[in-house]
Amino acid sequence: MTMRLDRIARHAVPTIVAIVAAGLASSARANSFGIIGRSGKQGVSCSQCHFGGLLPAVRFDGPLVVAPGETATYHFEVQSMIPSQRAGGLDIAASDGQLGTIAGQNEQVIGGDLTHTRPNPNDDNGLAGWDFTWKAPDAIGTYTLFGAGNSVNLNNQDSGDRSNTTTIDIEVADPTATPTVTPIPATRTPRPTTGSLPCVGDCDGNGSVAIGEIITGVNISLGSRPLTDCADFDANDSGAIEVNELVSAVNGALLGCAP
Repeated sequence: MTMRLDRIARHAVPTIVAIVAAGLASSARANSFGIIGRSGKQGVSCSQCHFGGLLPAVRFDGPLVVAPGETATYHFEVQSMIPSQRAGGLDIAASDGQLGTIAGQNEQVIGGDLTHTRPNPNDDNGLAGWDFTWKAPDAIGTYTLFGAGNSVNLNNQDSGDRSNTTTIDIEVADPTATPTVTPIPATRTPRPTTGSLPCVGDCDGNGSVAIGEIITGVNISLGSRPLTDCADFDANDSGAIEVNELVSAVNGALLGCAP
C-alpha cells in the first residue's frame, strides 16, 4: 500500500507542478489583456506589480463641463520616457457615471472599469493613447475620472515597466441655468470737471488722467481688478468699463480733460 501511494505521489507531483505553473503563466499573461482595480481610485495602481522602468507621463483630455446624462468623449495617453518601454496599457475608473468603449481602440469595460484588450504600441513620439466615452450622472455635481497608465517593454515580465496615475475632475452642470450675478456696488469719487464734461479715468480726483490710472482701467476691463479700484472709468454707470470709456481716458491723458 505504501509503495502504491509513493508511486501515485511520484506521478502526481509533476502534474500538480505543471498545473500550477500553467496557472501562474496564465495569470501573468492576463495583464496583457487588461486588468481592473488599478486605476488609483482605491489607492492601488499598476506599480504594485510592474517595476524597473522609467516613470511615464499620463494625462486625460476632454471636456471639463458636461450636461446631466450627456455622453462625452475623452482621450487618455501614456508617454514613455525611453524607447525600450514601447507600448502602453491602461485602467480607468469613474467616481460615478458610466465608462464606454469606442470601436478600434483595443479597450473593454469590465466591472465598471475601462481597460485594454491588448497593449497599444507607442507612436513615433512615444505615445500610446485611447479614446473612450463617459456618460455623466443625472445629478449635478463634480465627478472624477481616475487613470493609471502602464508603459511596458513587452518582454512578458513585470520588470522594465513603470506606471503612473492621474485624475480629471468634470463638472456636471445644467446648461439652461442662468447664473445669478450679484453686482458689487462701486464707491464713486466725484469726478472733477473743467467745463461740462467729466474727466473719465481720474481715479484720484486731481483733475487729470495719469498713465497709471489708464493701466488700472485696462486691468479692470480685463477682469483682473475690481471696478471699485476706479469707478470713475464707468462713465455711463453700466457696471463695467467699455472701450469708449478707455478711449476717453486716453484722450484725457493726452489732451487734458474736456474744457
